[in-house]
Amino acid sequence: MTVNNQMTKIIGVDIGGTSIKFALIDTSRGIERKWLIPTNISEKGIYISDEICSSICETLGEKGLTKVAGIGIGVPGSISSDGKTVVRAVNLDWKEVPLKNIIENKLGIDVCLLNDANAAALGEMWKGAAQGKRNLLFVTLGTGVGGGIVLNGEVLNGCHSAGGEIGHIPVRSDENRLCGCGGRNCLETFASANGLSLSMRKKLEEVNEMWSEITPPIIFEQAAKKDGLALQVLDDFTELLGQALAGIMNTIDVEEIIVGGGLSEAGSDLLAPLTEKIDCYVFPQIKHQFSVKKALLGNEAGIYGAAYAYLSMKQLN
Repeated sequence: MTVNNQMTKIIGVDIGGTSIKFALIDTSRGIERKWLIPTNISEKGIYISDEICSSICETLGEKGLTKVAGIGIGVPGSISSDGKTVVRAVNLDWKEVPLKNIIENKLGIDVCLLNDANAAALGEMWKGAAQGKRNLLFVTLGTGVGGGIVLNGEVLNGCHSAGGEIGHIPVRSDENRLCGCGGRNCLETFASANGLSLSMRKKLEEVNEMWSEITPPIIFEQAAKKDGLALQVLDDFTELLGQALAGIMNTIDVEEIIVGGGLSEAGSDLLAPLTEKIDCYVFPQIKHQFSVKKALLGNEAGIYGAAYAYLSMKQLN
């Protein structure tokens, strides 16, 4: 899909557990204004939609605008197949919230909803590290592991709005790690920032060693100093993640993997060994025929992607 860039103003919204990020975007010029408000999760998040609408109205008034073409909203949860309802968003304490209709009825502006990781994937494709590509796997390595799959320029949402939930790929392990989804030994219990820190803590306990603090940056720092335990933990980390991503690559055969989230700040210290691990397990025709890149847009990926999703929806309709 080619985005029509004829002076269209839209708003991208990225709802997070602690803040809601907004951007007023001119499709031909980029972001004109960014702002954010705290996420009010009190009383099961019933005030969030009102506060989104109030913030948008206030900003449009300050810009002298009465209306924009549309609004794209990324949500940290699953979206119904008809694109109207937030099926579940644990961090917001939402279940079956008809957010599209709520916002449209209050503002009189068309709304497009999508999962926040899918939004970030589209953002990186449109304006970020995967610009010019139409087939990619987007991976976020933060508190958990998120993902978005883009095929032929469109997000793979799935029949149950669970497409791209790569953090919940099961991992074979002698351990028994409980995941936030209720499952055991999901990928994100090992391959997230929390999972990496837990693995390091367990490794240190095995040898009765203690560090004053255990965080991913410290683990990478110790590995750079050739600390044997840190090197072993990171090797196990990239092995598990590499196997999972290789399995996805063997299934969808995309041209790029984009890695975002806090752990991506390790740069080549993470991406180089991860690429090597993926290469060990991908199908021969894929080996060395893909790239692994760090995401470029950071916190702007979701708002760009939400806006792009709205533009895609309008052109398809």
